[in-house]
Amino acid sequence: MNFKPGLILIMIAITALLGTACAAQPQPMEEPPIQVDEQDEKDDLTLKIDGSTLIPDVTNSLRFDYMEGLTVRQALESSQSIQLTNEGKGILSVGDVSLDSTLEWGVKLNKQDLKPQEWSKKLRKGDVILVYVKTVNSEADLTEQGALILTVNNGWANGGERLYYVKRFEDNITVRDLLRMSGIVKFNLNNKQIITVNGHQPGLHEKWILKVNNKELMENGLEMRLNPHDNVQLELVRM
Repeated sequence: MNFKPGLILIMIAITALLGTACAAQPQPMEEPPIQVDEQDEKDDLTLKIDGSTLIPDVTNSLRFDYMEGLTVRQALESSQSIQLTNEGKGILSVGDVSLDSTLEWGVKLNKQDLKPQEWSKKLRKGDVILVYVKTVNSEADLTEQGALILTVNNGWANGGERLYYVKRFEDNITVRDLLRMSGIVKFNLNNKQIITVNGHQPGLHEKWILKVNNKELMENGLEMRLNPHDNVQLELVRM
């Protein structure tokens, strides 16, 4: 069959246009379904440190694989922020938080209070350990009580290090009382001027700023009486 040259050119152009149109249409790609192995989650062990609204910086959750024979004490020791006493019968500290003598770190296993003598208990798959601040010899945590927090921010001097002191609220306690009880702050002989905080004495161009609930105090602020859940803050700043 013979085609005229003009007709052949038209057919070539139509074919090219059809090919371009087909190529321009994106082909839908099916994403592979994401598979979540719920059984693996149930086999995990969870260690939670709850600072609640009092000490949010220490709040943490650590998940690790179940190992047969693992005890509660061993799980606590696996956290770098938890330090046990030499006898392993209590928690000495969690992070940089120190507690009043009326307070201690409590441990719960699956929402049940667990005494130190029970920390040798072997864990099962899916167990959850909770570490929280509570009153000595009581399961009540501080979110249910009045508490006072001293937060020390060393700022730029020590890489933004923060320290905490937690005390149960007492009537008529002042800012000065809380600072002295913490053991972190050292005053001069008449208890009117801060000399050192955590062993650090301000340099020539440094000073400590004292605040309560983020509001800076005046010179007589040490006499201020505190209310439950007040947060006293010491911050090292450059002048």
